[in-house]
Amino acid sequence: MHFTQSDANNDLDLARALAEVGRQVRDVVRGGRAEHAQRDHDVVRSEGGDDVFGVDDRADQVLLAGLAALGDRWPGTVVLEGYDAPVPVGPPDETAGPWRYLADPVDGTRPYLAGKHSAWVLLGAGRLATTLEELEVGAAVEIPTDRAAVGLVAWAAGDVVVAVDDDLVTGGPPRSVTLRPQHDRPLARSFVTVVHLLPGGHAPIGAWADRHLAGLEVYDDLSPCTGGALMGLASGADRAVLDPRPLLDPDGFAAHPYDLAALVVARAAGAVIEALPPGPLDIPLDTATPVAWAGYADEQTAVRLRPTDL
Repeated sequence: MHFTQSDANNDLDLARALAEVGRQVRDVVRGGRAEHAQRDHDVVRSEGGDDVFGVDDRADQVLLAGLAALGDRWPGTVVLEGYDAPVPVGPPDETAGPWRYLADPVDGTRPYLAGKHSAWVLLGAGRLATTLEELEVGAAVEIPTDRAAVGLVAWAAGDVVVAVDDDLVTGGPPRSVTLRPQHDRPLARSFVTVVHLLPGGHAPIGAWADRHLAGLEVYDDLSPCTGGALMGLASGADRAVLDPRPLLDPDGFAAHPYDLAALVVARAAGAVIEALPPGPLDIPLDTATPVAWAGYADEQTAVRLRPTDL
């Protein structure tokens, strides 16, 4: 398929529009904390790949309304956490438009509700996309905890990425941010995380991590949030993230495709995002497939840490 400069501009417009939808979700989630404090912590249903908390349910409605507003220009369907079937974006006929959207309205719900870490609104899209590898645009919008003064907003199309910090206290103008993966410091004493979420799966994953990272003094951040890990790679906070959970703990929790909806943003910033075992992310855009993935700050880091025993 041949794309023109007009297509590229259109794609960046869509990425920017997705970021605006993410901002709407962020503001509703943060703005309703007091009013919905109890229900936000309750599991209201289990559907579309995960438990849906009250805060997720509130976010879903805002995200779907925001995408619906984009349907006239970019019609298609969206696969999102919390829904078993794709939802039309624009006209109700699923074949009415070429865009295939992927979304996680609140990635990192559990640590966000506990006040420990930011959550993220994650969105991606591609023309007739059927796999993660075929996503063309993406957006990631931070939902910070109560104590935060700013929230990161980033969007990308192809290899073009834009990022700003929104002022969440005074409402001042966004401040430009440069996303740059970490690659100019020694690997030692960097953050290299091997994800293991719940007790019960620590032993097999930890044993593999000990072997794979033997001899390296590196640190890990086990906050259960794939979107946060992607943006940690994009921003330079993390040097590498490896998530082998479906391979080493197949009965435990795992990332799903929607958790990587904003992978275009991390790639556009310069990070290497791929599957485990190493290869393209030829993962279907659904809510059920477990995803084993890895991210590296650059190819040099990938060559050093890319596993050959998974």
